[in-house]
Amino acid sequence: MMDGTNVPFQLTNVRNQYLAVLAANIIYYGHGCGLGWNSPAVQILKDPIKTPLESGPLDNEDVSWIGSINCMGALFGSLFCGYLISLLGCKRTLLFMSVPSATFWLLIYFGNSYYHILLGRFISGFYGAGIQTAQCLYVTEIANDNIRGRLGSFWLFIRNIGILTAYIFGSTLEYREIPCICICIPITFAIIFFMFPNTPRFHLYKEHTLAAENSLKFYKGYKGESNEEDEAIYKELERLKSIVHEQKAEVKLQASDYFNSTALKGLAIAVTLTVLSTFTANHTLINYSVMIFERAETNIDPYLQSIVLAIALILGSLSTTYFADILGRKILCSISFLGSALGLLSLSLYHYLHLNGNDLSAFAWVPVTSLSFVIFISAAGVLPMTMICGVEYIPPKIRTFGMAIIVFATNLAAFGAVKAFPILLDSLDLYGCMVIHGVGCLVGTVFVVYVLEETTGKSLDNVGVDEKTTDELNSI
Repeated sequence: MMDGTNVPFQLTNVRNQYLAVLAANIIYYGHGCGLGWNSPAVQILKDPIKTPLESGPLDNEDVSWIGSINCMGALFGSLFCGYLISLLGCKRTLLFMSVPSATFWLLIYFGNSYYHILLGRFISGFYGAGIQTAQCLYVTEIANDNIRGRLGSFWLFIRNIGILTAYIFGSTLEYREIPCICICIPITFAIIFFMFPNTPRFHLYKEHTLAAENSLKFYKGYKGESNEEDEAIYKELERLKSIVHEQKAEVKLQASDYFNSTALKGLAIAVTLTVLSTFTANHTLINYSVMIFERAETNIDPYLQSIVLAIALILGSLSTTYFADILGRKILCSISFLGSALGLLSLSLYHYLHLNGNDLSAFAWVPVTSLSFVIFISAAGVLPMTMICGVEYIPPKIRTFGMAIIVFATNLAAFGAVKAFPILLDSLDLYGCMVIHGVGCLVGTVFVVYVLEETTGKSLDNVGVDEKTTDELNSI
């Protein structure tokens, strides 16, 4: 039986894995800048005097579409990039995404009409979904089991730094200066990430055994200093060959690959967790933070509070890089959902009491504190864990397709939340919207406690599938 648990370098020589993930996330930093660009830029685009658009200032309907159209782009991007990954591999797909990333900033700089901005935001969503799918699979294929959760959650931290950067740029730079700086990000990414090898599994799928061995040695920190290390590399390569051989036993995927109980259960759990994570209101807060704080009637500058939320995002996503493999997926997601529910319901209670004439001047800190806590606790737990758990629950044979489905569901749910929020805000007011989100988070807590399986430290190829069950299914 081939077991890599006795190989010391698998636990300690992970330097190249960290470097590779850091390089892969450079483009995610650029995507975060693109997401954060929307909040300060919209205020300029709405201004009749400051707008650079020849088509004139934007109205509220235009703004709502600019806020949500990136999710529509992501719906297409998630499906297209699932195919692209199977064709090119994770590395080349990520490199390809630098082209639409640069295109987005070119459209922002040269665009002189509402439709140019709309197209740019659509492209931003398209390549954002592609990055999310490819980068998550890339990490799971190169990372050791004991740090997979940590490396897999790093993308959210990097993206949130990009959002904060864009908020700061938006308050200090001219409108057309921002794309001139940010277009350097995808170019820098392409130059640096080009030097890293594709994953061992991809090379084995393409029957490039020598390239797979070299890639494996690189990502496992191979030094060639002992026979034990050589033997460990050999065993790991043979293990991967066996997995790839089993997955390629049938050239074409059949309906049974998608509709057996293991695949359906994995997809159902992953998609449900993804949809429930939308109730943490993360997407809504990023897009409508100023609107929400104005409706809460706080006496603190709403733009300053947006920066506070971005800092909370960064701190939360930084926390998850430490807690993902220490606390485990299940405990971390439970704490995240429950904490989000408490924060959202606290704001709901505050606003309800305020509307009913209660003097809450001594509690004016509640709105910003509650939402900062919500965005921190969701970024620290359930948001990154949805992608990690999704990869871990889906059977290897349909993992690429499954990840595309998860990203599709993520962005469909986000589009619905971002597009519907202004309408619900007018009909239910702020406290009603927060109640809906809070109750959704409570449902998410129950789902995690009773349905989600703990996967921390398990081999990626054994998560969610018990061998006995698999054998029984194959015999039917």
